[in-house]
Amino acid sequence: MARMPTSTVVGPLREAIPRNDGKGVRRRNRGLTRTNSFWWGEGASYDDDSTRSHSGDGRQRGDGCGDGGRPANLLTTATSDTRAALADTLTIGVSSVAMAAAVSFTEVMVGGTATAQSLGLTLPLLLSTLFTVFIPGLSGLALAVMALQLIRVAAQKLKPRQLPDLGRKGLMVCASGLLFAFSCFYRAVNIADEGAAMCMSRPTAFNAPVAGRSVATIGEVALVVQVSLYIEGTGDRLGATRGLWAAVFRTYTATPFSTIGPVLLAEVMSWTGVLSGNSKFYCAEYVLWCVVAFTWAWDGAELLYRSRGPRDTAIHAGLLVGAVFLFMFNAFVEIPHFFDYTREADPAASTAPGSGIWECVHDEASPLWSKRLPFFFCYFVGAAWCAVALAYRFVRAARGRKGHPSATALLSG
Repeated sequence: MARMPTSTVVGPLREAIPRNDGKGVRRRNRGLTRTNSFWWGEGASYDDDSTRSHSGDGRQRGDGCGDGGRPANLLTTATSDTRAALADTLTIGVSSVAMAAAVSFTEVMVGGTATAQSLGLTLPLLLSTLFTVFIPGLSGLALAVMALQLIRVAAQKLKPRQLPDLGRKGLMVCASGLLFAFSCFYRAVNIADEGAAMCMSRPTAFNAPVAGRSVATIGEVALVVQVSLYIEGTGDRLGATRGLWAAVFRTYTATPFSTIGPVLLAEVMSWTGVLSGNSKFYCAEYVLWCVVAFTWAWDGAELLYRSRGPRDTAIHAGLLVGAVFLFMFNAFVEIPHFFDYTREADPAASTAPGSGIWECVHDEASPLWSKRLPFFFCYFVGAAWCAVALAYRFVRAARGRKGHPSATALLSG
């Protein structure tokens, strides 16, 4: 019995992989960071000659898909070496910015170190850089990546003959992730604290408490929809059961998502707090978010147990850890903060004219910003990129199993 040819390494990062039809090899370069497909689309690690499949008479037809089913992607005229180099540059660049932001965040939280002071990095400078550069910049990058992912899925939905159709669920996961990423970017650009009716920049219609709360409501509901779709679809793919009160919720409501009810009630509590100025309603909101986080942690643990590979294990471990972190952060940071806070006790909030839901109070030097920095950083940067990771993994898992019976449930619902 003839042995199948195996792939050979032709360079530090390049491989020569035999074609399925026996006509030569397909050259692949995944790059140092192996993020080609993340930035440029599925199949970007292969050279252009693998984008054409052979017809019966030996001619090549450029239908946008190769013998391996590679869909069209960005930079299709470039070689895999060029795409890999660009992907590595982007990944290393974004990672470097994220590391710089994390170091600045740590410096502010610990009150500054001798090393930072020797470099002339004062706490006010670090805090200003975080709020004006790092937080809006990283959340904006998350929005751009999420938009690119949605464009790819929409293109595959519109051209099912040339590209694998990722179905309704894939489109909804990416669309809801885009809404949440947009809400993070909007609020990162217009930094404001709705509970104190205070903003870092001059008051405008965009940073008013009612505007920020409206955008946040859309984004937070979209996040719950995205995570619910991911858990439901991935649970079907892995054969995992949804725990806790999912069956009860499905029995008495028209939706299978057991976290929709708590998040809608949480938004009602948040709006009541904004309109009334009573911070105790924010405490009730975060209690409900603890319920949502506990549900996600339960489902994340079940998905982690059922994971079938390192990629599944990594993303489901991240979902579990993120849900536990959300629970702990709300229980031990947000609820204590709002339980003791009153707008009347804040001199800037109580004495400035025009404060309320329609206009915020401009106080860039308020100590409130350093106290609320963990919320802004973890929410607008951390949560936004978590939404990107969930959408990317959902689409990648669907592409990897297209044609499998479980993929139909994963994609179409």
